[in-house]
Amino acid sequence: MKLSALAVLVRFFFTLTLATVVVRAAEPADIATVLRLDQTRLAAMMTADGPALARIFSDEILFVHSDARHEGKADYIRNMTAGDTAYTDVKTSQVEAKAVTADVIVLTGEQSMRKKLGATWSDLSLRFMSVWRRENGTWRMIAWQSLRPAGNSTVPPKP
Repeated sequence: MKLSALAVLVRFFFTLTLATVVVRAAEPADIATVLRLDQTRLAAMMTADGPALARIFSDEILFVHSDARHEGKADYIRNMTAGDTAYTDVKTSQVEAKAVTADVIVLTGEQSMRKKLGATWSDLSLRFMSVWRRENGTWRMIAWQSLRPAGNSTVPPKP
C-alpha cells in the first residue's frame, strides 16, 4: 500500500512531535526552595553541622574556594567539622537565581563573613556562583565557586 504525500507528511510531523522533548524552566517554588536551602547551608557552615551539610550537598559536589583550592563532599565536611576552620556573620546579598532547566538552578551573588583559619580571624567579601540540581526530587548543591573581587577590571574596546 502506497501512502500519499499528505499521509507521509502527517506521519512525519506526528513522529517529530513524539520525539520532541519539552524542557520547562524551574518553577518559582523551586527557586524559593533553593534559596531557603542556601540559607540552611549558611547556618550549617556557621555551626559546623556536618550532617546538615551532607544532606544539602550532592555526593558529586565540587567546591572551589576563593583561593582556588577545591574539595569534594567528604573533604569539605571533614574540614568544616575539624575545628580549625570556623565561620560567623555569614551573609549573602544581591543573590540572583537563574533556572537553567527544570532540574538545575544557578545562584550568583555576594557573600560577606568572618572566617577563622587556625587561630586567625579575617573578614572576607566574595562573589559566588553555586549550582543546584534536583536529585530524585530533592534539591542539592552540586557546585560552588567563589572569588575575591580584585577591583574594577575593564574590557578594552574592540576595534
